[in-house]
Amino acid sequence: MNLHKDYARLKVVAPNQESKGPAVAFLTASINLQSSIFAGRIEDEFKTKCSIFQRLSISSFDDIDTEYLLLDCADLSVSDLDQLLRDIHAISNPPNIILINVGSTGDMDFVLHWEKVLGLMPTECDPKVIMDRLGRIFSGEYWFPRDVLHNFLRQHRKPKKWRGKTSNLTQRERQILQLICDCHTNANIAEALCVSEHTVKSHLYKIYRKIGCKNRLEASSWATQNL
Repeated sequence: MNLHKDYARLKVVAPNQESKGPAVAFLTASINLQSSIFAGRIEDEFKTKCSIFQRLSISSFDDIDTEYLLLDCADLSVSDLDQLLRDIHAISNPPNIILINVGSTGDMDFVLHWEKVLGLMPTECDPKVIMDRLGRIFSGEYWFPRDVLHNFLRQHRKPKKWRGKTSNLTQRERQILQLICDCHTNANIAEALCVSEHTVKSHLYKIYRKIGCKNRLEASSWATQNL
């Protein structure tokens, strides 16, 4: 989604317009004409207020009081996005999240692990299509590209080969799996259990071997179905 190319001809709504739609915020790398035009299109389409925030200027995500957070992913790596989602989910009342401007969706199935992520819009989406999908999400639906859903389903449709392995886990390993399901980082887990991060990593390595998982997402899925 090239904001300058796709939205340059669209009207920016007057600031005094009465808000009727959901509270929306747009989190982006920089506040400029393009981001302002995009926010104006949101306001015009949904009769609401769309506030713009610059990522580097946010000291705490608690400062963003909104129902829906549109997160611009144009310059974010997969690891940076994952950490950003962790930070947002860690606040007391996280907003619903919609990922905008996603370049490649091939390795983005991990975002479905985060319960507040309701949608994902690839960069090549037409502006009218984006507005239609946003409207569906604001109405209570989800929207994700087909390849993201397919990758996610392939990761999660493995309960048969995972059955019967719970007896091999120690009580501490079960605790760690439960904390992973709650989206805790290794540092959070170490603090909660009063151990080092190295010890947590060692436990995770043993857990993955015991239950036949390759990563955190698979382990979380296994724990949800078996613990």
